[in-house]
Amino acid sequence: MRVLITGITGPVGSFLADYLLTLPDLEIHALKRWRSDPRPIEHLQGNVTLHEGDIEDSFSMATLMRRVQPDRVFHLAAQSYPSASWDAPVTTLRANTEGTLNILEALRTNVPQARLHIACTSAQYGIVNPADVPIKESHPLRPGSPYGVSKAAAEMLGLQYHQSYGLHVVVTRSFNHVGPRQGDRCSIQTFCQQMAAIEAGQSEPVMHVGNLEPQRDFSHFSDVARALWLLLEKAPAGEVYNLCSGVATRISDIVDLVQRFGRVPIEVRLDPSRLRPVDEPILQGDNSKLRQATGWEPQIGMEQIVQEVLDFWRARYGIL
Repeated sequence: MRVLITGITGPVGSFLADYLLTLPDLEIHALKRWRSDPRPIEHLQGNVTLHEGDIEDSFSMATLMRRVQPDRVFHLAAQSYPSASWDAPVTTLRANTEGTLNILEALRTNVPQARLHIACTSAQYGIVNPADVPIKESHPLRPGSPYGVSKAAAEMLGLQYHQSYGLHVVVTRSFNHVGPRQGDRCSIQTFCQQMAAIEAGQSEPVMHVGNLEPQRDFSHFSDVARALWLLLEKAPAGEVYNLCSGVATRISDIVDLVQRFGRVPIEVRLDPSRLRPVDEPILQGDNSKLRQATGWEPQIGMEQIVQEVLDFWRARYGIL
């Protein structure tokens, strides 16, 4: 079976490749842009066939699908930061919406029998009344950022191609995914990166934070990777699934964990530049549909996540 991953240099992509390499009889292919940071996938060299291209280029995607002839496609490539979408809304829409359309059309015209997963986001829900938590897939979509809008459009395109052309499409609305190999824009990453820098003596003992009141649903990349494979193998097509732990953690509690696992005392200080124009007070998903379709359950909790991310950044600063 040939498996293709777009967005291989992202953390979900590399953890997914790690998981797939433990399964028998799979030939793994992956798409990367020439300018993407190769460090997260250095350990995959020799085990994964890499192809260079860009999802925003329809010709490139058609060529890729003709060349690889994949049986399974995990579409993870995206502009994946809600905060960045405020500064670059057009780029976000091109990458996430038009890029997904290019994938769909390349499959329709070249490999219509392939199964496709499209990674979308809980940001599509927008601000949710606490009475509606945990959020079910039936909840209305009211995205509060250009990023959320771009992913809502990508989801609708995927479902439309399933209805109109019979493509096997499964969509996940992913809540927060975290773990090693991630950039420093996610809240947990910024906290752990700052702590590691302080421990290394490269920063003053102050952790700069934004809004600590929101509650978010976090899953480890390893749990996410297992869920994605099970969804394409077991779940009905044309459906949307929340991919989440089902547990909401307050951001301030994560800061407390970082301080507890840290090696030096620090001051926590509010940085107004880290505040977003809109910040949903709570995003907690209901993952019962995913569990029922696949038998999946998350295995890694918040304490282990914080410890792993802290160690990841300590290694970057040479103090592990």
